[in-house]
Amino acid sequence: MTLITRTLTGLSCALALAFSAPLLAAEKVNIAVVTGPTFVHTVAAQKFKEELDKALPGKYDVVVHHSAALGSETQVLQQLQLGTVQMSVCTTGPVEAFVPEIKALELPFLFNSYEASDKVLDGPIGQDLLKRFDKAGLVGMHFLDNGFRNVTNSKHAVNGPDDLKGMKIRTMESPTHLAIWRAIGANPTPMAWPITTQLQQGVLDGQENPISVISAGKLNEAGQKYLSITRHVYSALVFVGSKPFMDKLPTADRKAFMDAANVASIAGRRFVRDNEASQLAGLKAAGMQVVENPDLAAFRGKTESVYASLSGDTKKIVEDIRKTVK
Repeated sequence: MTLITRTLTGLSCALALAFSAPLLAAEKVNIAVVTGPTFVHTVAAQKFKEELDKALPGKYDVVVHHSAALGSETQVLQQLQLGTVQMSVCTTGPVEAFVPEIKALELPFLFNSYEASDKVLDGPIGQDLLKRFDKAGLVGMHFLDNGFRNVTNSKHAVNGPDDLKGMKIRTMESPTHLAIWRAIGANPTPMAWPITTQLQQGVLDGQENPISVISAGKLNEAGQKYLSITRHVYSALVFVGSKPFMDKLPTADRKAFMDAANVASIAGRRFVRDNEASQLAGLKAAGMQVVENPDLAAFRGKTESVYASLSGDTKKIVEDIRKTVK
């Protein structure tokens, strides 16, 4: 081999290593969500990926695992604590087992509009709640939402609480949601998402979720013939990071992660709110029978007892929320 040949060969190897280095250096960031590709959880996670790729091109390989590929929300939160999963877009209901004060957001009829929820979650109360994730080995990054929760069932139209008496209603794995549905008089059944099979098989009579979830999950095709617009709970979502992972990030990178979660959360809110009316119209067109004006005063009366169990910081947070939204 001549000197020129050896030089060219060495240069080729050096160039190959130089071009492959960024690919080898990309650190994988696994984002776990329990919903399918058309749900806001996944849409927001994909938006996060786009934003982080723009801010830190080639440095992180963000992979969105949807449809509960990495487990239920409770299981994902446990994996976040261990650092085996790096991020999630999670419903706040299951977070209650890890950050008890988050139940303040899950109480019935606390919020009456998106403007009210945004005012709370983007203000001092929301920032305080996000900071409380830290003690659970999690990082609260930014709030978004599913919308307001409504009840569906396969039996009959629901105009008031008495129409739900004894019905097996799927709830999230959340003590607060169980308390709400017991107070209403239903038979709440905590179950991780997805629940399509259980609805189809009649294991459950009904469930409660925002319009966005009912539509994206095509629950009308799973035997849910009746929908009542109860809007009984505002369904917050949250970008959650793994504290072991986030704590190791360089300061500038951590800021890029937080900024990307912020942008993705606002995009997620728009996605839900901009599509809600058309999704409801689509459910009606598909044959779902909708009670648009159920007896909300009766539902409020039945669920007011849930507030009586509040104490400590959670009670104070709820009082602060009520003052903020009145």
